[in-house]
Amino acid sequence: MRAAQALTDSSIKFASFADQVPTANDHAAEYVAEATSFANAMKKFDAYGLRRSFHGFYYISHYYPLRAMDEISGQQAKDIVASLAGSTFETYLHYPFCEQICTFCHFHKKVSGIAHLPTREAAVVDMLIKELKLNRAIMGQPIRARSLQLGGGTPSLMTNGSLLRLLEACSLNMDLMPNAEIKTEIYPKTYNAVDLKEKLKILKDFGFTDIVIDLESGNSDTLAAINRSNSSLDEYLRLIDDCMAAGFNSFITALMAGLPFETYDSFYKTLDRLSLISELKVINVFPVIMRDTDPITRQLERNSAGFNDAETRDKMWLMARSVLHDHGFVDGPISYLHRPDDRPAQQADKFECVNLLGLGPSSFGYLNGSNNDWAGQYFNYCNTKDHAQRVTEGLPAIWRLGKYDNSERARRKVIFGLANVKTENLVDIERHYGVDLDSIYGQTFNALLALGLIELVRSENGIRYTKQGLARLEEITYFLYSKFAKDRSDEMPLRGDAHYEALINQHYTVTTSSKDRKTFENYESSMSSRFMHMVR
Repeated sequence: MRAAQALTDSSIKFASFADQVPTANDHAAEYVAEATSFANAMKKFDAYGLRRSFHGFYYISHYYPLRAMDEISGQQAKDIVASLAGSTFETYLHYPFCEQICTFCHFHKKVSGIAHLPTREAAVVDMLIKELKLNRAIMGQPIRARSLQLGGGTPSLMTNGSLLRLLEACSLNMDLMPNAEIKTEIYPKTYNAVDLKEKLKILKDFGFTDIVIDLESGNSDTLAAINRSNSSLDEYLRLIDDCMAAGFNSFITALMAGLPFETYDSFYKTLDRLSLISELKVINVFPVIMRDTDPITRQLERNSAGFNDAETRDKMWLMARSVLHDHGFVDGPISYLHRPDDRPAQQADKFECVNLLGLGPSSFGYLNGSNNDWAGQYFNYCNTKDHAQRVTEGLPAIWRLGKYDNSERARRKVIFGLANVKTENLVDIERHYGVDLDSIYGQTFNALLALGLIELVRSENGIRYTKQGLARLEEITYFLYSKFAKDRSDEMPLRGDAHYEALINQHYTVTTSSKDRKTFENYESSMSSRFMHMVR
């Protein structure tokens, strides 16, 4: 293992593309001015180690993150799954195939042309079905599912025959609860009309409630730069119409802030257009993530023309939240903007420490012990070969598990409760987990309070992020980790490690430099550990 440094700073210096292009739209210019002023004010937190870096940024996702988890045996995985019989789960199935690789994507995927897809996908779908049957058999009953998501990859690439087989297996091996949120992802491009109509009917007949259509950008130059030239805003809008004609009326989409060749005008235009679609219930706005194994990093190294820097990325993210707020959207969880009456249930619940069962290569999950005596975050094997081998042996495909005690469970509840953009009741956490939060977080909370990054909500016995805190949530989250989790995160795998790519790409957390860590921890250590008396 090696120390974490490379991902925290880019050695490539370049002029940010969007800041070289005059903003012509008056409304966009107002939002940019507001975001610029706010971003400039946020620079003061650099002096405290809460620095937003270009390569080091990652959207909050796991606790423990992957490198803080330990490998477990197949028998250990089987015993864990067996112990969860009778529990309910959010469920996710991963389909790894894509028609082409989007340069920013670091999820597990395989490229397959349409002509070769039926043959290539058969074995993967067979393995997903086998995995469903295996989990049902180990639990001794159907998987009790609060929700179901088919993700990827590009699940809309799945042939209709394979889709029918997979959904039939879901019906046989799952007990989907009433009012379950059932969703899948459809890539925005032009489809064969007959094939698409059949696919949508299959989804509707099964009971899918939401369609996820991730646009990423409405700017054609940006889409070409990230290898999505077969997509466009027009094709996205036509796909919405096709889905509505098939009876769907609830859609989710994602945009990425700071992609190459994106301008403030183009980003504003896309945000404004999407916000007018009343059936679009959730718009996720994720800042661009750079990992050294991703194609987008190699693009930057070859030619930085068109790229936007970390500050521009931040300004676009801030701008997006302001635009969507003005169109009536509200936060929750962080970066998930939704209509007030359309809470993204599965995503929000994942932030509240409910069980998540991930099936398929590179899927992840979160489990609570049936006796409420332990919990843990896990990752399946992140390649189809190892995943298939474990399932074929009749064992769950869990590769790594971060299993922890009540002190660490309390940390996770604080981390994700705050990231759900709400007040987190600290008194309830102490009571539920039997912990003393002053000993865990007293100095940290006092440091964040002094910096104006959290605020007290005494009426609810808790705290919540301020606007400034939300804009540095990911970096703050790192400092809410235990020493163990920070130390493990700070160790980078060697490039010769057989799982190097997974240990980089699927390590879903920011990379913080040793200097920034030391700076914040020195400030933190100067604070009193007495905090909870202020919220009781």
